[in-house]
Amino acid sequence: MALPALPNELLLQIATCKLPHSSTVPLDVIRISLIARRFVFLTQDYNCWRARCYQDSRAATRRRREQLLSQQPDNLAALARAVSGVSGLPSSPVVSNPNAPNAEMQAHRLASQEQSRALANWDPAYPTEKVKVNFYQEYIHRHAPIKVSWFETHGGRADGREELPEASGAGILYDSDGRAQRLFAPLEDGSIAIWDSTHSQSRPEDSTQGRLVARSPRGFLSSRRTGGSIVRETGVVECVSIDSRQQRGFFAVENGLVQVDLSTLQIISRDNFVWPVNAISEAAHPTPLTVGTTYHLHLLDPRDRTRDSLDPSPQIDHVGGPQLERRHDISHLINAPPPQYAVLSQPGPLSILHLPEDRAWDGNGDIWVAGRFTHLLNYDRRFFPRLRGTVHSGARISSLTSLPFPFIPRERNLMQSNQLSVTQVTDAKSILGTTIIAAGEYKGKGSLELYGLSPEPEYTTLSTDSFSGLGRGRFSMTGGGGGGNCAQNRQTASSSKLLSVAAHGLKLVYSDGDAKLKWVERDGFTPIREFSIDPDADARGFIDQGHEADPEPSVFATGVDNSGDIVQKIIPTLHRSTLASNEYTPRLHEDSLVVWTGDGRLGMVGFGKHSGWREDAWIERAEQSVEEAERKGEEKQYGQKMREALQWQADEARFMSGLGLPFVARGSWS
Repeated sequence: MALPALPNELLLQIATCKLPHSSTVPLDVIRISLIARRFVFLTQDYNCWRARCYQDSRAATRRRREQLLSQQPDNLAALARAVSGVSGLPSSPVVSNPNAPNAEMQAHRLASQEQSRALANWDPAYPTEKVKVNFYQEYIHRHAPIKVSWFETHGGRADGREELPEASGAGILYDSDGRAQRLFAPLEDGSIAIWDSTHSQSRPEDSTQGRLVARSPRGFLSSRRTGGSIVRETGVVECVSIDSRQQRGFFAVENGLVQVDLSTLQIISRDNFVWPVNAISEAAHPTPLTVGTTYHLHLLDPRDRTRDSLDPSPQIDHVGGPQLERRHDISHLINAPPPQYAVLSQPGPLSILHLPEDRAWDGNGDIWVAGRFTHLLNYDRRFFPRLRGTVHSGARISSLTSLPFPFIPRERNLMQSNQLSVTQVTDAKSILGTTIIAAGEYKGKGSLELYGLSPEPEYTTLSTDSFSGLGRGRFSMTGGGGGGNCAQNRQTASSSKLLSVAAHGLKLVYSDGDAKLKWVERDGFTPIREFSIDPDADARGFIDQGHEADPEPSVFATGVDNSGDIVQKIIPTLHRSTLASNEYTPRLHEDSLVVWTGDGRLGMVGFGKHSGWREDAWIERAEQSVEEAERKGEEKQYGQKMREALQWQADEARFMSGLGLPFVARGSWS
């Protein structure tokens, strides 16, 4: 039978089963993909790379270690478990009659079933997203070298020599499929810079990704046109929100919120507040934008232009006269319209999360607010500004995000010890719900928290008007330990404050005050890897301290120490709406991360040696363009001087040819 006539499953078995060592499988499978176009899709098989991701995971390492301990005497196994901290796993089924003729076949079948059950307990994917999960991409994210490509920082003037000011925020414009298209950032001089963030299939040296596309005039976002830094530094992180559907951008500048048409870079509106803007929610037409100032929350509908003031003006009470009588007259309070803002009992909102309105009803509102206070505030947009309820955290939250899947803590704990069957895992993951992910600081250490929202009462977090009611309910877990419908990792998340968090593929990624990016499983506890941002990260590799040393090292393994700038904000290049949609399947290397650092730099975190772009190519092109312009200018000046010299020489020759004999024609001498 000819090779092209073989089915894909058989070809994949031939390509993988003859390899002598499983540790060489990833590299050899990748090399096979270079043979023909058919092998490109064949070597990205879902089940093949799903199994490989599991084999190199911490769960598989723990299972292999427990299997080795089970072969030791009981006293030695108990001592080894106590030293290593590995608890006993459920015993695997064994063949009832080892002497039976089919005992070997039964043992093989039982081992295969046990492997499938362990794989199902580890699998972080949910049934609704398995249609588009690319475990080949997931393996690259977990084991390939990390590369940081920095967005272009030159091009302020026509000659491209001026270096751009530091960025004071960042936001991404996504296309209709949820892919990053443009990166917008307000600069310290009050202008807006635009970079190309579209994923390119071309070579890194030929890619336009990361190039500066356009820049608005200086002072565009501010009314002040003088001074070295037109926009004062306020330390606000959530200061940019992009409405990709309407192509509108909202930029928080001190006490104002500027709405900009991103297609024309024209200001549409400017709303002023009494207090500085601390956070703004995600903009998604037609949902109103939630704006958080130091002491208030506002619902801002960009379509409503009839509002006169968005923040209460400070009032002064006068003693005596008619003002005193007015103070005792409550008729104006009864007849006055309800306020359009919510007053915060404690100042400092830092992050505002909007949950999808079409999600399954979980008994909570659509708006969640967190910040320097120790509670998550919940608002229902229909009854705003009334507070729907609170959830006690105890931590100061810096960043909020969500997953369109339920959080099932009891089942998660059982999955970690491989105690659920394949059917039980599928049933648990089929529950409707949403998971809120919060990152912040608790008593000087990092805190990563997950809260489950679900129509099922046993899997939901219900916000309550009582600050202590939830902490004593059966649906909560407080203080960082215990059971319930939430989990708080305050032991192993980080030794410093967590700054930003985002969902990345089948993982969670967050940044901390130690200048590190850390990836963990969706349970919020199991580490995968970590990486330190550094200006020379593209040349110095990555560190991978978060993963335990496996007996079979990864083919991509390296270990170079980096130290650098902190990451204030993480923005995925794939919108979170793509997680809950089956209409689009991301391509390879599209799921990257855009980071905004404390030094005002913007970069893209990619995976693999072919990810990102070459900044030196831009520098070379910029230098070549400058040198070319200088060379052409020198050539022009040289040509002009040569023409003047030749003209002067011609005039002199004409004058000298008839010197002293103006009426004698040449050639008349004998």
